[in-house]
Amino acid sequence: MKTRELTMTALCCALTCVLAPMTVTLPFTLIPFSLSLLPIFLTGAILPKKNAFAAIALYVLIGLIGLPVFSGFASGVGVLAGPTGGFVVGYPFTALAVAWAVEKRFTPLRCAAGAAIGLAVCYLAGSVWYAVSAGVPYAQSLLAAVAPFVLWDALKAAAAVSAAAALRAAMRRAKIAAQ
Repeated sequence: MKTRELTMTALCCALTCVLAPMTVTLPFTLIPFSLSLLPIFLTGAILPKKNAFAAIALYVLIGLIGLPVFSGFASGVGVLAGPTGGFVVGYPFTALAVAWAVEKRFTPLRCAAGAAIGLAVCYLAGSVWYAVSAGVPYAQSLLAAVAPFVLWDALKAAAAVSAAAALRAAMRRAKIAAQ
């Protein structure tokens, strides 16, 4: 891996570590909304597939060893074993899906499609894990762990696509490879 690739991979991991713990609680719900998917989408949009996957897998590993980088500044194996652990497991695959979609050529539409595919993968892993760990039917898992977040996650995807387009243009001007 070249120094630039390694640096960009580390920066994307660090950005995820900084933004993912941040949560927003809206007045109409007790469920906090995490910013975790925003840097994950962005990572997939600006890094090659293997680097995008590695950056987010490293983020997961950092959280597993005890640094408070998961939603709400949580950490450890307990998060992974808990009802939302499936979403965390799905994060590297979400970044991979976005990177896969823009591998040949970046366009906002391809990036948005990759984010939608990645989000579906993340939702599948998370909702199945939630159903099993909480001992609830799958339909109830979808209502509790996915439905409240779809709009919020779509907004994060849109923000990441927009930021990625601007960032990739700046990286080209600075002669920093963006895939």
